[in-house]
Amino acid sequence: MDDIDKLTAKAFKLLSYRPRSIFEIKTRLKKLTPSSALIDKVINQLINQDLLNDEEFARWWVDQRLSHRPRGNFGLTAELSQKGIDKKIINQVLLTSAQEKNLAKKFIHSRQSRLQSLPLQQQKIKVIQWLKTRGFSFKSIYPAIDELIRKE
Repeated sequence: MDDIDKLTAKAFKLLSYRPRSIFEIKTRLKKLTPSSALIDKVINQLINQDLLNDEEFARWWVDQRLSHRPRGNFGLTAELSQKGIDKKIINQVLLTSAQEKNLAKKFIHSRQSRLQSLPLQQQKIKVIQWLKTRGFSFKSIYPAIDELIRKE
């Protein structure tokens, strides 16, 4: 088995677990060989076989975050940047302002039982902390807090 076959097998194995960005595959393959020419050859093969596509990966990543571990646009941008996704692609897949606001409200609603024993001011602080650490913008946080206050 020559080097290109080993690199291709490694890339297939990585892609069998979950979709990956081009940057992620390159980074992992660099651990096996210093030859960027071989790595580029494998990457190009995977792109031609439609197994690597940064735009599809970014859309998949956002969908996963929406359903499993909600993140606001700041958080999504940071995560996708770490995965080597181009800014243009990131901007295409980010949530709309309305989607981000609804996601923030949904997140608060799912945590409502943890807030009930706290005074209103502490509830607000807790909600801001939760949402900021998950990358939500203040434009999304404040409407969610307003809704929380209205429920009181």
